[in-house]
Amino acid sequence: MPDWFSDKNIHIISRPFKLAMNIHFPADKADKIAEMFCFTDDEKQSFCKNADGILLAHNNEDPHKIITAVCEYAELIANSKGAGYTPKIDQQKIGDVLLTSIEPPCGSNTYILETKEGFLVIDSGFPCYAEDLKQTILSLYPDFGKQKAEHIITHIDMDHMGAMDMFDCVYLNAACLENFTREKAGVANYRVKNPSRAPFYDMVVMLTGYKTPSLENVTLIGNITPDPTLPLSYIGDLKTAGLTFSVYESFGGHVEGSMLFLENEIGLIFTGDILINPDGFTPEQLKVIRYPAILAGGSVNEDSKKAAAERFAVYDMMQGRRWMICPGHGNVFQL
Repeated sequence: MPDWFSDKNIHIISRPFKLAMNIHFPADKADKIAEMFCFTDDEKQSFCKNADGILLAHNNEDPHKIITAVCEYAELIANSKGAGYTPKIDQQKIGDVLLTSIEPPCGSNTYILETKEGFLVIDSGFPCYAEDLKQTILSLYPDFGKQKAEHIITHIDMDHMGAMDMFDCVYLNAACLENFTREKAGVANYRVKNPSRAPFYDMVVMLTGYKTPSLENVTLIGNITPDPTLPLSYIGDLKTAGLTFSVYESFGGHVEGSMLFLENEIGLIFTGDILINPDGFTPEQLKVIRYPAILAGGSVNEDSKKAAAERFAVYDMMQGRRWMICPGHGNVFQL
């Protein structure tokens, strides 16, 4: 297995540093971020409260490292909008299917499959870039809005589902639907069931303009209950855009409800963040991957041992033939 699939790429080890209880996020840096994001005074106070919560959660680390990560992550998000939304775009034919990959400076990859029966979009980036993504898609496919277009999200993270409400049909599994239903009910979602992660999550909500999707356009995937003891468990097939995907649900290494989509006929796999490919990352993309790991407590995975088991399970599935792999972040590659 290539080294760049190791958790070491998103796991940060810092020297011990005792945080004094009177350390707070600097007012001048908060003012700058508030100006970048047009925060009201109340929003700025909420942002500072979350930033202070992140500092407190990292009370054994150098606070200057955490403050720098907060500032630079916020700046990256702000600078990647509008004119700063400059994605890497690649297109390739796989049989009769045209695969387009869109890699923005900040956020997950978006993939578009154009078939004879329409379009299928896999993942859709941060919500603050939804309009930028839409304009990029229309520049590539001027007739996109005139044809049937459906959407799959691989998991519930904000940088993968930001344009859900733009589509007439969005495919989810029961676990992802449960996550969003919890949000609507004011119950902790999967990412904040660990209270120490809540300040970082809430900060990203503010920086990206995240709102729980409407769920009015959701269609459930699968009718088989996943086996919680298996790294990847088959939950059913999804037939859309003239393609048939075997759908597997993970046991929660990266985050609960993560899915893997295999199109066996043409040898195509969408992995979400079960796999990423840092080869070819721009400096900005590398920072975007690393800063959440720093601020979330060392890893973006809920359980790194389980995440490793999920990665190995993906490779086991691919034995015996060649596959085109579409990771959550980074270049499409073949194995």
